[in-house]
Amino acid sequence: MTKPAQRIIIVGNGEDWQKEKVISFCQTADFIIAADNGLSLLHQFNITPDLIIGDMDSVSSVLSQHYPDIPVEKFPAKKDFSDAELAIKKAITLNPGEIVLLAVTGNYFDHSYAAIINLFRNYQPGIEIKIITSNSLIFPIKKKTNLLHLKGRRFSLFPISDIKNFSMQGAQYQFPKKNLKVTDYSLSNVIVQEKLEINLEKGMLFCVLFDKGWQ
Repeated sequence: MTKPAQRIIIVGNGEDWQKEKVISFCQTADFIIAADNGLSLLHQFNITPDLIIGDMDSVSSVLSQHYPDIPVEKFPAKKDFSDAELAIKKAITLNPGEIVLLAVTGNYFDHSYAAIINLFRNYQPGIEIKIITSNSLIFPIKKKTNLLHLKGRRFSLFPISDIKNFSMQGAQYQFPKKNLKVTDYSLSNVIVQEKLEINLEKGMLFCVLFDKGWQ
């Protein structure tokens, strides 16, 4: 019986990535998916994926020839969703504990924002899903969340729906109200205690947690 893939890494074609992070996360992966021309980034670092998925419109035939034995799931180029989302949906079918997306943000704001929306469109309560950028971690919050031992780190919160009965302990700045709208946000906040506790009764928001040293 095949062992379940606990940590699945998805590598996209965005420009916002850091070499050390890509290599480190892939080294700890149980399964690696190249989302379309995310294959070129993996190839650059001599990392072989377990699956290539997408419409393959930006993958050169020369590059593909390096991976004759890697399964490919090809989709039509005319579609109204991203190759990264295809990869997420595929990853969910493998029932992992964690899905990590690398190089899915960058110069195209629409694709970057779609990557964040995909955290919610494909949210599964039993699967931790997050985006790793060159200087931050982005993850969805739909329930009580505790962040431990991150004192001094900068973070921002952005609702993508109305939030009911929001509260936060351990941050420098507080929202002046408990019920938040999508137009509210907490920008460049700072964790000032050993535990940051975020509570909400209903709604969805995402957190951008910056790496240590990023002010």
